[in-house]
Amino acid sequence: MAQTLWTLVDEAAGSPIAALAQVNKTANSTNRTNLFNNTTADAFVTGATYGVFGVSAAEMSDVAIGQVASVTVTTAGTGYTVRPTVSISGGGQSASGATAQATAKVVTSVIHAAGSGYAPGDVVTINTTGSAGATTSAKFNVATVTSNAVATLTINTAGAFTTLPTDIANNATTNTTGAGTGLRINLAFGVLAVTMTANGINFTTEPTVTFGGAGGTGSAGTAALRSEQAKVTSAGWVLRKAFGSRVQYETLVATKKLTTDGSDDTQLPE
Repeated sequence: MAQTLWTLVDEAAGSPIAALAQVNKTANSTNRTNLFNNTTADAFVTGATYGVFGVSAAEMSDVAIGQVASVTVTTAGTGYTVRPTVSISGGGQSASGATAQATAKVVTSVIHAAGSGYAPGDVVTINTTGSAGATTSAKFNVATVTSNAVATLTINTAGAFTTLPTDIANNATTNTTGAGTGLRINLAFGVLAVTMTANGINFTTEPTVTFGGAGGTGSAGTAALRSEQAKVTSAGWVLRKAFGSRVQYETLVATKKLTTDGSDDTQLPE
């Protein structure tokens, strides 16, 4: 049904000045009264209650729409020998369907064989055989040496893995810089990041995120719900009708925005 709007300001004195275009009435207080049975801009009459008020996009974005938007890793954990798994649970009685996958990274290393010919500052790259899903290789800096053998390492690049290398213990390395040979290290993997594969439905609170996978411990993460703001593209005017205990809301007109947000629309959640 075609409609028209005479104001973009959400104020008590202005919000009821909207009417059905097909009525072909002039925008004035007399016709407003006739159309809405209401002589006061922001008042509701008894019995059959009518009232008109603006609802902004901001008002409609105070709650989440029931989907998990993302999972943030708060603690990487350690010890995984396979790709970590992600479980999303809770979030409301009817919440379901949210799934995610984890990417792993190197979190610690222990020298298995110190090799020879290394110098401080050399960079070595781990052997990624078996980890076809590695999007970024892991590298280590040689921190200290003893008689040209590696004594300590620091992480240069933690890497990103969707499948882990075949050799997690006794992993061979190749030189990125330097001339050393024979360094082999024992690796420990934790969770780098989580990617949503399905956002689910009917989530009313942030669900619980847990991680699994052989050998892994200590990982933690938090979930965030998707804001309704992303779904709201227009604000507009709403007509409220109450018939006893039954309340009905009708959208009179939609606009891109309201230039103000008055305090006269408390019948809808702020």
